[in-house]
Amino acid sequence: MKKSESALRQSVIVDMNDFLLEYASKKLGNRNDIAEVVYQAAKDDLHGLDTLFKDQGEAREHIYKAVGEGFLSDFYANESQEEVAKQADKLALDAIHYLGHHEGELDDWKNN
Repeated sequence: MKKSESALRQSVIVDMNDFLLEYASKKLGNRNDIAEVVYQAAKDDLHGLDTLFKDQGEAREHIYKAVGEGFLSDFYANESQEEVAKQADKLALDAIHYLGHHEGELDDWKNN
C-alpha cells in the first residue's frame, strides 16, 4: 500500500467512525461511553450494529459502509463491484478495530 493510499484510508476510517458516532448519539442519546458501546456491539460482527440501533442495517450499510465504498469506488475505479464490496467489508472491519483502539479519545472528542 502506498503512503498516499494509507493516509487516505486512515482519513476515511476517521470519517466512517465520525459518521457512525454521530448516528449513535442520535439513536442512543449523548452518552459518555458511546464509542465503547458501539465498539462492543460491532467488534465481533458488524451486524451487531443492527441490533444495537434496531435499524435493520441502516447504519451499517448506508452510513458506515457507504462512506468507505465511496472512497473505494474512487480509489479502485478499475475494479469490479464485487471487489469494491469486498474491500468495503475489509475497510469497515479495519474502521471498527480503529474505533476499539481509540474509544477513550473518541468518547472525549464527542463529549466536547
